[in-house]
Amino acid sequence: MDILDQSADEAHEKIYNPKTNRMIIINGSAYRKLIHDGYMHWREERILIPPLHEMSILRRYFSFISYRIWAIASEKSLLTVINEKISLLQILLKVNWRDFTLCQLLKLCWEHKETKAWRNNILMKFLHHPNLAPSKHRPSALYDAFTKTNALRPEQILALARALY
Repeated sequence: MDILDQSADEAHEKIYNPKTNRMIIINGSAYRKLIHDGYMHWREERILIPPLHEMSILRRYFSFISYRIWAIASEKSLLTVINEKISLLQILLKVNWRDFTLCQLLKLCWEHKETKAWRNNILMKFLHHPNLAPSKHRPSALYDAFTKTNALRPEQILALARALY
């Protein structure tokens, strides 16, 4: 296959449009309009993600591709950043994805280095947040206690993340 054939194949690649439930041509007029309207094309996973303000479409779409979300979480991480903008977990938190499912997904990558860093960051943000943190305790002492004992499980960290996002 030469370069011209490859370009022709790529020009007619299709992607699922969650707004109309149809396949559309990448770089076609419908695709360009969706991108202009705030849709994100996650090229690595070949997914077109609706904007966060279109909650009903976003929830329905993530329910439809939930098998892909499980695959991404198990192969990569829920903290995978999409187009250098937002993580998959942040999107799922914004659309109020089911807590039980999110906890199960978090457990898949709970001991990964980046997940540990994210957990510590969430705990630190919570303990130093003026409206959320228990002000009568020293945040650094609580942080040490929580991290050294590993007392917070996915359910608790998820609750803290929901409070912060």
